Amino acid sequence: MERELEEVRRRIRQLDGELVERAAERVRLARRVGEIKRAAGRPVVDYEQERRVLDAAGAAAAERGLAPEVAEDLLARLIRAAVTVQEEDGLRHAGTGRGKQAVVLGGAGRMGRWMGRFLEAQGWEVATADPAAPPEEDRLGRERLAGADLVVAATPPGRTAAAYRAWCAAPPAGVVVDIASIKTPLVAPIRALQAAGARVASIHPMFGPSAVLLRGADVVVCDTGDGEATAAVEALFAPTTAHLVRLPLEEHDRLMADLLSLAHAAAIAFALALPAAEHPVRSTTFQALERVAATVVRESPDVYYEIQAENPHSAAAVARLGAALERLRAVLAAADRPAFAELLAEGRRRTPNT
Repeated sequence: MERELEEVRRRIRQLDGELVERAAERVRLARRVGEIKRAAGRPVVDYEQERRVLDAAGAAAAERGLAPEVAEDLLARLIRAAVTVQEEDGLRHAGTGRGKQAVVLGGAGRMGRWMGRFLEAQGWEVATADPAAPPEEDRLGRERLAGADLVVAATPPGRTAAAYRAWCAAPPAGVVVDIASIKTPLVAPIRALQAAGARVASIHPMFGPSAVLLRGADVVVCDTGDGEATAAVEALFAPTTAHLVRLPLEEHDRLMADLLSLAHAAAIAFALALPAAEHPVRSTTFQALERVAATVVRESPDVYYEIQAENPHSAAAVARLGAALERLRAVLAAADRPAFAELLAEGRRRTPNT
């Protein structure tokens, strides 16, 4: 028995090694596919082809007695790895920043570091201006700020607004762009900096600093009235598969009250409502909500406070959350089964059909 068990385990280890080897080979071939597509001017992502690959994998798995979703999950991960390397190659090949200098204000922060890596992948020479960075790096970044081709403000909205006001006396020569998640504190400073002669754009990457692949990721591009600056910033994402969503600058925070303020408030409230001691058993729904809440409460308190407190539309969104909880509490207190069913029906009408 022991000998047979060890033999089976040895074969499994051999298969594991072969799977990894074949996965690496597939990614290498996908990289070549990306090169061919790029030379032909074709987009990296082909959603119809991906669907065909996943469908074929599911059918092949079913024929072999394997659950189709296992094969589909495996192939989906391999497709993601392939598109990632294709996108990285595309950034390097585009070389939009070759011979140009960029300064990332707040470049020592998590999103600041992401922006730095993103720009470097396109050939930009990137410097960091951030007191949290090593003194020499911060000094170099501040020295280059005035003459850099691009200045990215990756600081909280309040600090970005203060920097813009300070720069009005001598605006940077290059394009200035913030990546703040709240725009209300920046509207007046952006207008003042523009009036002083600066070229100013404003974007909001709708993803976190752990993002590697931008496939399916949204980047909100706010219209500051400066078409040249906005086009220069949009060009940074042209080699990627990111989805650019254009909004008027003044409309940004109204949308973010739901996408950020409401979502964060729900996650924070869930975390605060958890019992002090961990339960020995957890449901899938509980675990899903717990993971979201855990991510939110570990983010920057300063940034997340500004998202809640400095967005003039946040209070209404959070009030709706409170009203929804009160409706649920009232229905349960009244032991009203039909009303409870109607709450779920209303929820279905408001949420996507998954």
